[in-house]
Amino acid sequence: MKPGIQMQIGQHMTMTPQLLQSIRLLQLSSLELEQEVQQALESNVMLEREEETAEEPAPQAQADAGDAVQAQSVELPVTGCDAAAPERVQADYDWSSAEGWSGGEPQDDDDPIEARTAAPESGDLRVRVLEQLRMTVTDAREARLALAIVEAVDDNGYLEKPLNEIADEVDADLEEMLAVLHKVQAVEPSGFAARDLRECLLLQLRDLPLKTPGRLDARRIVEDGLDLLARNDLAALAERLEIPAARLPAAIALVLALNPKPGATIASAAQAVVPDLIVSGAPGSWKIELNPATLPRVRINTLYERLLNGAPHRGLREQLQEARWLVRGLEMRHETLLKTARVVFERQCEFLSRGEEGMAPLTLREVADAIRMHESTVSRITTNKYVQTPWGVYELKDFFPSQLGAAEGETSGTAVRAMIRRIIDGENAKAPLCDGAIAAILHRNGVRVARRTVAKYREAMKIVPAKERRAASLRSAVRMAS
Repeated sequence: MKPGIQMQIGQHMTMTPQLLQSIRLLQLSSLELEQEVQQALESNVMLEREEETAEEPAPQAQADAGDAVQAQSVELPVTGCDAAAPERVQADYDWSSAEGWSGGEPQDDDDPIEARTAAPESGDLRVRVLEQLRMTVTDAREARLALAIVEAVDDNGYLEKPLNEIADEVDADLEEMLAVLHKVQAVEPSGFAARDLRECLLLQLRDLPLKTPGRLDARRIVEDGLDLLARNDLAALAERLEIPAARLPAAIALVLALNPKPGATIASAAQAVVPDLIVSGAPGSWKIELNPATLPRVRINTLYERLLNGAPHRGLREQLQEARWLVRGLEMRHETLLKTARVVFERQCEFLSRGEEGMAPLTLREVADAIRMHESTVSRITTNKYVQTPWGVYELKDFFPSQLGAAEGETSGTAVRAMIRRIIDGENAKAPLCDGAIAAILHRNGVRVARRTVAKYREAMKIVPAKERRAASLRSAVRMAS
């Protein structure tokens, strides 16, 4: 075949660096955005924080570069669902971050516990436990085994893996691991690193003062009578364990006072969420505004920009171009976030008035069509973005609840869950409602859901069935009576 030259006419999209940067900025949280801006300020001399200088930027510089990201909030009234669609922003490239953290066993550390407690990724629960173990574990090998055990404990304080599996992973004997486990189980919170509920409760009873009333009887209940206590069969419990009826209430009260999830007592401190958006006002006149606290005050250094005019300095010119891209990317991010939020709350007006029970079904495509952007853009701009509403702080993605099946009406799953929670909160504790009864109440209120749907949502909210709720009420009554 003879070689030749052919000409073809076609169209294709090329992702420019500034477009890629704009897409990346869309999905950053407010904290990640602040870190990104701080890194840019440290590496690019053409950028400065707006409050760092009182010098007014030149008008021409403002026109050329969009010099500053304005820090004041922008208000948009939400009066209906027929707002004009904003102009399209071409940010449809499917970009995702490849950043991540990979942990693992310390490599040849003299003190693996010290290395783990110094790691910024470690949670408060495990760090506090390891800090205590540093006082009792001095051998390097023992410290490595203790670290393996602590890393295998879940957030509730229970050992997730069988001890023999952990021993195989660290090349240790089961007896050696068991000896280290006993040291780990001696730390606070009491019950930490237990392998099941029974061991967890026994560890807590072990740590109580010897003269605690009902301690020995409580230990017998945990060892041999937890099944009967769970069924609230007190007569059978007293008969099986041969505990006098006069002593039984104190023992039961002591067992019920124990913590079945000891890890929750030293849970990581909750980080305060700073909302990116604020919704305020009243029905008919809601307003959406960007939170000034999350808007980075950054602009191009006008002095350096003027000095650079006419100067053949390639490096500084590249930095100036990068600074302009960043400033424009931040502006696009804030504009897109505000446009998206406006459409979301035009669709969710009932939520603003009634709370979660008024939340309507909504999809990313509906919002994308309204603002003339791609679905992926809406997905990015709603990820890790929070909004302060009259009903509390929510993630923006929470306002995209799924719709129930056609046979069950045009109701969102979030609204149904809120209704189920309200019904259960208001039920008679001595005669709790079964799932079928809850479905019947919802049906009378115009929401057609099946009993299995009620059960699914109840379980998702970690609400136990009616039988267990009744048993818990009886146990509470026994504890109060004692």
